[in-house]
Amino acid sequence: MSLNVPFGEWLPDQPALNNPGVTLAHNVIPGSGAFYKPFPSPELYAPTSLPSRPYAAISLLDNLRNAHVYAASQRRLFTQDPGTANWTDISRPAGYNTAEIEGWRFTEAYGLVVGTNYSDSPQYIDATNGTRFGDLTTLVKARYVTTLRDFVLVGNTFDPFDGAVPYRVRWSAIGNPMDWNFSATTQADFQDILGGGPVQAVIGGEEGTVLLKSQIVKMVYVGSPAIFEFKTIYQNKGCAIPQSVISADGKIFFYGEDGFYMMENDKLNPIGKGKVDAWFKANSNQAGFDRMTVSIDPHNKLVIWLYASIDSYDLVPDQFLIFNYDTGTWSTGSSPVQFLFNSLSLPETLAALDRYGSLEAVPASLDSPVWSGGRAFLAAMNDAGTIYSFSGASMLATIETGEYPTAQLLAQQIQGVRGDRALVRGVSPKVHGRADVMVQVSGKVTPQQNTMYGTGSTINANGWCPLRSDARYHRYRLTLSGGWTMAMGVEIDAVPTGTR
Repeated sequence: MSLNVPFGEWLPDQPALNNPGVTLAHNVIPGSGAFYKPFPSPELYAPTSLPSRPYAAISLLDNLRNAHVYAASQRRLFTQDPGTANWTDISRPAGYNTAEIEGWRFTEAYGLVVGTNYSDSPQYIDATNGTRFGDLTTLVKARYVTTLRDFVLVGNTFDPFDGAVPYRVRWSAIGNPMDWNFSATTQADFQDILGGGPVQAVIGGEEGTVLLKSQIVKMVYVGSPAIFEFKTIYQNKGCAIPQSVISADGKIFFYGEDGFYMMENDKLNPIGKGKVDAWFKANSNQAGFDRMTVSIDPHNKLVIWLYASIDSYDLVPDQFLIFNYDTGTWSTGSSPVQFLFNSLSLPETLAALDRYGSLEAVPASLDSPVWSGGRAFLAAMNDAGTIYSFSGASMLATIETGEYPTAQLLAQQIQGVRGDRALVRGVSPKVHGRADVMVQVSGKVTPQQNTMYGTGSTINANGWCPLRSDARYHRYRLTLSGGWTMAMGVEIDAVPTGTR
C-alpha cells in the first residue's frame, strides 16, 4: 500500500503533527510551485580584499552603459577594477570615520553614486568620469539615502544647526543633488515626521516611502510651495530592523516588531505570520542585527536575508532566510559568506581570465551571466572583501516532512484498513535529476516522544529506499546532493499492523 506525500511550503511555526507543509527546507530554494530547487554554493568570483569587513555595496550602469561596482569598508570607499577585478581605493584623501554601529548606504542619481554613513558628509562620485569620491554637501549628514523623483532624499539626519534629528527627512534641490540650501525656488527643504520614532529607511521612486520605527509615511510630490505631501498610511506599524529593508518589483520588504512584511500598493501583507515569524525570533541573534544584509535574486524572484543565528560565533552572519515573493513560500540556508549584495558583472575578455591560470580554474562556466558585462547576479563577500557568485555546486540540502498518523492516512485512501499503527517498509523520493538521495524515517507511538531518525537508506534499482519503522506517527528526512533539479515529495510504502 502506498501513500503520496507532496512537499508543501516550509511552515516551522506550525506543529509538526499533521503539518500541511514541511518542517525543514534547508539549503533549498522554494520553487514556483509545490517543489524545491537546489541552492547553489558561493564560488570565488574575484580573489580581492578590503581593509575591513564590507559595510555596503552598489552596482550600476553609467551614462555610457558601462557597469560599475562600488563598496564601502569602515574607513574607505572602493570600486572594482574591470581589468583585474580587484577593489581599488577611490576614497577622498581624508578617508572616513564610520562608527562601528553605523553603516553605509548608497543611491544613484543623475549619473552620480551618492553614499552616506552618518559619521561623515555624504559622498559622491561621477560614475562615468569620476576618479575619487568627494563631499556632496557639508550641510547635512544622514543614515539613509535614496533617489525620489528628481531629488536625493536623506533620512535620520544631523546638521550643524539642529544637531541629531532622527525623525527628519531632507531633500536636495530639484534636479541638482549638489545643492542642499533651503530655497523655495530650488525646492530644497526638509520635513519632521512626528509620532513614529526614528526614520529606519527611505525608499524612492515616483513616490517616496518613509519607514519609521512605528509609522509608515508616504511622500507624494505636489510642487511648490508644499513640495511634498506627507500622508501616514500606517500608525503603530513600522520597521524594527533597518538592515532588513529592500525593494523589488514594486514591493517593499522589511522586518517589523512582530514579523516580516511585504508592502505593495500601500497594502501591508504579513508574509511571515503563522509561517516563520516565531521561528526567526527564536533562531536569530538580535545583537547581530546591525550586520544583517538583504538582497534580491533577480532570476528566481527571491528575497534573501543573511543574518547571525543564535549559534553564530561573535555575531558573524551565518544563515540565510529565503522568501519567494511570487509564491509566498520560504526556506533556509547555511552561509559560508558574511555579506550579500546585488552586483552587475563587469565585462570580461578571455585575456582577463588568464589571472585564474587555466580554464579549469575559472570559477564559473564561460556561459555564466557573471562574465558578460552589465548582467545582474546575486553576489556575496566574506569578511575579507573577497567576492563570490552563487554559481557553484548545489549545497547539501535537507527536507523534512511533517509528522503523520500513517495508518489513518491509509484508511482514508484504502477501504477496509483498520488499526492505528503502520509498518513503513520503504520510501520512493520524487526527485528530478541525477541526485544522490538518502532517506531516514522517524517513528513514534505518541506525539510527545522525541524525534529520532533511524539509519539512512539510499535508492535501489527500483527507485525505493528500503526502510522499516512500525509506529503510529512517522516523519521523513531527505538529504540531497549531486545534480538534482527538483524535489517534489515522497511515496510511502506502508501496511497497517494493529491497534497496540
